[in-house]
Amino acid sequence: MNIVKMKIRFSDRRIHPKEISAIMNKHNVLKSALSGLLLAAVAGCYDYPRPPAATLGDTYSMRERDKAEDLFKGMKSLTLADAQRIAILNNPTYIAAYHAVNAARMRYYQAWGAYSPTLSAGFSLQNGDSWVRSNAVNGTRDGHQLRTGTFATSTTVTANLLVFDGLARTFKMLAAKHNWNYQKRMEEDACRTMMYSVAYAYNTVLLAIENRRIAEEDRKFQLSSLKDTQYKFQAGAVPLSDVLNFQIQMNNADVNMISADYQYETAIYALAVLMGYPDGTLPADLDFPSDFKTNFGDLPSVEIYLDTALANRPDLKAYREQLEVARYQMYQTYSAYSPTVNAFAEFSYGTSARNFAGYGYNYSNAYSETPSFTYGAYADWTIFNGLIRYNQMREYQASLAVADYNVADSWFTVVGEVRTAYANYIQSVRKTKLYEKTRDLSAQQRDLVDDEYRAGNTELTRLNEAQRDLVDAETSLAASYINIQNAKAQLDSAVGVNGAEYYLNRGNDDSTSIPGLGSLPPTLEAVSSRQTNPVSAPDSAEIPGTPADPGVNAPVSTTQSVVPVQVQEAQPLPDAPAAEPAVKKPVTVSVPAAETAVPAAEPKAEKSAAPAIPATPTAPPQSATLTVQAK
Repeated sequence: MNIVKMKIRFSDRRIHPKEISAIMNKHNVLKSALSGLLLAAVAGCYDYPRPPAATLGDTYSMRERDKAEDLFKGMKSLTLADAQRIAILNNPTYIAAYHAVNAARMRYYQAWGAYSPTLSAGFSLQNGDSWVRSNAVNGTRDGHQLRTGTFATSTTVTANLLVFDGLARTFKMLAAKHNWNYQKRMEEDACRTMMYSVAYAYNTVLLAIENRRIAEEDRKFQLSSLKDTQYKFQAGAVPLSDVLNFQIQMNNADVNMISADYQYETAIYALAVLMGYPDGTLPADLDFPSDFKTNFGDLPSVEIYLDTALANRPDLKAYREQLEVARYQMYQTYSAYSPTVNAFAEFSYGTSARNFAGYGYNYSNAYSETPSFTYGAYADWTIFNGLIRYNQMREYQASLAVADYNVADSWFTVVGEVRTAYANYIQSVRKTKLYEKTRDLSAQQRDLVDDEYRAGNTELTRLNEAQRDLVDAETSLAASYINIQNAKAQLDSAVGVNGAEYYLNRGNDDSTSIPGLGSLPPTLEAVSSRQTNPVSAPDSAEIPGTPADPGVNAPVSTTQSVVPVQVQEAQPLPDAPAAEPAVKKPVTVSVPAAETAVPAAEPKAEKSAAPAIPATPTAPPQSATLTVQAK
């Protein structure tokens, strides 16, 4: 078999093996450059402060501690403004909402990428050997074999550009933009609801402190009365049941103190969690200063609050952004009826090197290069696909209707919440003014009845009632003060005009700001407008089946319904002497005309006068401020 020796040439030049090695080095440089770009992309990954280290473990007592544990280091007091600032900086729910905004922003940037051409590069290499074995011819010569070694590379760069797609990418980009805005509004709404929760928890702490103070004052009174009654019992002036009565009342006061402690404990737990404090509770030596008993007054008209809320509530804005997202998603379905047009270009460069060796043949090399460049355009148009496009369009049209009605529902919700918060604030202020008067009257009544009991001129049950009325009045007044603060927080939340920047930068004194409009400068309209009169319940309703009672259904004047109900004040009563002699007939006390008439009790049989014992002052401090429901 005759074998013809061939030498393949390229550009009339024989390729040396060292040249093949140089080509491979160039490809290695390209690979290194691509690896460097990949590392640069990884170095620009999303970075963020990690949550507290304690939250990453599965134990509390052995949790890892970091700087989050020093949140209250050096703090002696905690105001509501401090608590809200700390919550904005540390609450995990709010921080997660912030990162959700960043994720939506990245999706928006991705949508812009659809307008850019797509560039891609590829590289491949191949090395192989093949053999051709030849047998002896006519038995005159031994067989031999020919080996062929091949090494080939291919480099490709491709560019593709979407020229037209029926505006689908435009609608997708606009939908992503409104989705980004939606996440922004949801972040603001997370701040709004969180600030209300922090204020409510903080005010619950203040209420618990007041309730404990009331219980302590009640216990002091019961203890003082118990000591005096024990002296009387030892002198034979009162029965043992009176002593037992005050012991029981002391126990009830202790129970109220325990309840107040539990209320305080749960409130600080809730506050600590909202502020993102890993310990789950607040330091025991932390004070809670607040002047919550004086900071309240009239409001501007409710229309100002409604207009402000409808223009600023972040959740309503979020629903409106969702409506726009649904609209552009529906427009995307229209693009499915349009053809798509793409343009492309491709450059490729290939190399091939071969070497031949075998018995009786010289070693030889061959090298070749194959560059190429192509470009063009192609179009694609779906004519029919079983009404998939049509039904998808109808689906998104229905989704748009859902989003439209969600906006309407949110609008009604905002209006209802604003009106409810507005009415809550007004009625809380009106009730507080009445509770203040009731508290003062109850304190005066309790002191008089106490003096009468010590002088032996009234029953023990009457003293119990008077003290219970005072405790109820103090408790109701404290709750009413706190209700005003909660109503202010509710109004702030309902209007939604105060953002995170307001809570981060405001001071501890917000007495000059209008409730619900704190971040807005006072306008002439807001300052000059009058408070809207609350709605009064009908006074002519009758229970079905019950005959009309003129005394019950008599018309009541509601002309000045916004003004607090006028209550006739009782004339101040003269101070009782330290010890009164026993009397033989009931003591007459002036009662306000507004009180319901009660049949006078029949005079009881005369009793022997008890020995006069000097009275002990037991009235609570005049600075005590609490609320109680009037009996």
